Amino acid sequence: IEKVETAEFLEEAAKYLMKITNVEVEAVACDLHPTFNSARIAEKIAEELGAPLIKVQHHYAHIAGLAAEAGIRELIGICCDGFGYGLDGKAWGGEILYVNEDEITRLAHLQPQPMVGGDLAAKYPIRMVAGILRDTEDIYSWLKNRSSLLPHGEIELNLILKQLERGEFTETTSCGRILDAASALLDICHERTYEGEPAMKVEATAYGGRRVLKLKPQIEGHVLRTTELLEEVYVNLKNHSKRDLAFSVEEYVAEGVASLAVELAKQHRVDYVGFSGGVAYNEHISEAIRKIVEKRGLKFVSHNSVPPGDGGVSFGQAVYAAEYGK
Repeated sequence: IEKVETAEFLEEAAKYLMKITNVEVEAVACDLHPTFNSARIAEKIAEELGAPLIKVQHHYAHIAGLAAEAGIRELIGICCDGFGYGLDGKAWGGEILYVNEDEITRLAHLQPQPMVGGDLAAKYPIRMVAGILRDTEDIYSWLKNRSSLLPHGEIELNLILKQLERGEFTETTSCGRILDAASALLDICHERTYEGEPAMKVEATAYGGRRVLKLKPQIEGHVLRTTELLEEVYVNLKNHSKRDLAFSVEEYVAEGVASLAVELAKQHRVDYVGFSGGVAYNEHISEAIRKIVEKRGLKFVSHNSVPPGDGGVSFGQAVYAAEYGK
């Protein structure tokens, strides 16, 4: 919610709904992000009502909503999307969580990757490529040949590289940003003009493809590495079609998070593995995860009524507030 008019409308709508339904508000829930306008509105409403304010981590809300929709009290939840403010103040987006009756815990995640320029890296995914592959041989020539795709061309590219050298960047575990990077690397999409565009175009390109990369998921402890994936794509750009490389990227991601989730489910003696977040709209990734989960003798849980993307977050926030907010 960026515009003042939108924020004002949200506040008015929330108050109107409370009035016509005559509800007794026990608590107000909102996102954990400290600067979201929606959180500021929630703080204001909570203060006016004298109700407690419960701030909910974005991916916790996704998985809490999934568990509640399925009527399950305990599961391992895979949550993959573009961005959610993490408990450590960093950008999350590729998380594996454990849900039980007492709490939600982060157990594993994707490898943190440089996000040079913050939100600019989401709009221009070549920035993600520069960060992830900064130590890859000959990557500079590839980047230079595409510098015209940045608003300020080669000047901007050189600034990005200097920021990387100086460590002037935030990091993200976002699965969406990895798919964005693949989109730029495959010359599918170099500028996001609407939400999820690069990742959606990777999915469209991958349709009907086959797995041509032999790289198995690189897992270190509870972290799924993604640098090796993008390196493998880069060195094979001339060896395989965009379709097959896009398909292979999605297969790697799906197999990686599913393998981690299954192992964690076994460790915690949990029967269910669920998948939520915007990436769950990707049918190929969702189906690949389901097959791995079920092949290992576990039950796969996905959304049926509640949207897996941010349209379902408010439901998850309410569930979290009711279940864990006391």
